Amino acid sequence: MKQYLCIAAACCLILASCKSKDEPQPTKQVTFKVTAFEQSTEPMNSPRKAPQATILDDEGGVALTDLYVFDGTTQLAHQTNDDPSFGTVTLDLAHGNHSLSFVCTRSTGLSYSEGVLSATSLRSTFGKTLALNVSASTPAQDLTLERLTGLVGVTIKDEFPATANEIEFIINPRYTSLDVATLCGVSGSEFRQKVSCTSKIGQTNVAYSFNILAPTRDEEFTADVTINIYNSSSYVIYSVTVDDVRMASNTKTLISGNLFTSPSASVTVNTTWNTSIVGTW
Repeated sequence: MKQYLCIAAACCLILASCKSKDEPQPTKQVTFKVTAFEQSTEPMNSPRKAPQATILDDEGGVALTDLYVFDGTTQLAHQTNDDPSFGTVTLDLAHGNHSLSFVCTRSTGLSYSEGVLSATSLRSTFGKTLALNVSASTPAQDLTLERLTGLVGVTIKDEFPATANEIEFIINPRYTSLDVATLCGVSGSEFRQKVSCTSKIGQTNVAYSFNILAPTRDEEFTADVTINIYNSSSYVIYSVTVDDVRMASNTKTLISGNLFTSPSASVTVNTTWNTSIVGTW
């Protein structure tokens, strides 16, 4: 008899354990309204500001295209700007603590794997992290994202000669992949891009620009920048390298100088975002 009672008690414990394990956790629907910039107007006769629609674009007015939401490294949502509710995301979140990341970009060739968001062409990207304790009373959340990308601008001051056929830019290292938990650039490597420059022949002050991510959010890093000019026989006929160019998140690094005559350059770090870095070669 005692043996049967022990077996019955064990079965009850197992059933109770299974019931507790399989019981669903309470969840809460939380709506997040995400903006990169806020627009407002101020009539000349009135000190009060009249709010207008929020926008998701870069400072040039070009629309951002993709919005991602992550909890740690788990992707919770991906919205594209053809969605009428782009920028407003409603999620079912379990009660408790969440480490959320929001990333909005107009980069192309996007892919996500194991906590890293990569792009074949990095463009303006914004983000924000949010530690949120979810309960039955958690309200809707309004979020303004911050610019994650920096920009390297190159201006060649002197005139492109008739022998110039292609221009090559080398940035080493360049970061184009984003750790979604920290919103920092990862897997920096040498970047090379060669394009035709025959349409620039005879022109001066020709400008090129490249977006970059930074391996830390609040500190500068350095990279070497090389510019090569090739003739129609694919030989390098002009070249300049600027070592240890300072770059940073949300910062414009502006490099300018002569390439075809006596080289003189300046490197500027500009923050109209943050502050610009200026330098010469």
